[in-house]
Amino acid sequence: MLQYLRLMRIPHWIKNFFIFAPLVFSLHFMLLPSILLSLTAFAAFCLVSSSVYILNDLIDREKDRLHPVKKDRPLASGKASPAAAVILAVVLFLGGLAITYFINLNTLLVYAGYFVVILLYSLFIKNEVILDVFFIALGFVLRVLAGATAIGVGLSNWIFLTTLFISLFLGFGKRRHELVMLEDSHKHRPVLKDYSVRLLDYMIVISVTLTIITYSLYVIDPDTIARFGTRSLLCTLPFALYGLFRYMYDIYQKAEGGDPADIVIRDKHIMVDVALCGILVLVILYFKL
Repeated sequence: MLQYLRLMRIPHWIKNFFIFAPLVFSLHFMLLPSILLSLTAFAAFCLVSSSVYILNDLIDREKDRLHPVKKDRPLASGKASPAAAVILAVVLFLGGLAITYFINLNTLLVYAGYFVVILLYSLFIKNEVILDVFFIALGFVLRVLAGATAIGVGLSNWIFLTTLFISLFLGFGKRRHELVMLEDSHKHRPVLKDYSVRLLDYMIVISVTLTIITYSLYVIDPDTIARFGTRSLLCTLPFALYGLFRYMYDIYQKAEGGDPADIVIRDKHIMVDVALCGILVLVILYFKL
């Protein structure tokens, strides 16, 4: 049973917290119906994303056996049955879609779209240089879109851009880690033969710069100030900067970056920073600090 729970990668559900961004920034955080819808959407996405993780492990299990870390995954190590894994993936996927059916049709379509995007990634796109990371980023964007459709609000251009750029940053950071840490890295992930450390360094710097610029412009935008009735969102910028710079420290000084969820869980500085930033955002938006 434990091996099948590991297959679901429950710690990676932390990525699904992107779903709550529209709830907070649409000023619906104090509305119980919206909170319940967002929590439902989060639960559904956890099920659907776990089904995708299992599918990806099924497809990659032969290559994972050659990987120094992934070889211990349940399917690669032979501790979980492929047939049982398929059944579990189907049950999780259908369960997630069933939950979204009771939210609204648009949310169901977003979840189905996420599954298709990740399926295309797992089967084809992960071997296409640069496009592979864009598909990873698209998965995060769809999480935010799911949060917006669940509560019936539009997706802000600012949220879309910030999510896209930070997701590209995380994705290129992951590729750099794989390229640097793995011997014969292209045997584990063929697309790595088309990357170089120098190219990825440029892409990481560009992505993190765009993230900072976009969020900075958002917090000082006159429409943002008028909408929320405060200029104090600018106070969250140092927290955003620290979190990004700390993540770069993990990539370049600690040779990490393999998976964003693992880094956030292990790096207590980032966890505390994100928590404080989240609390500050709530206080500013809902108590007009």
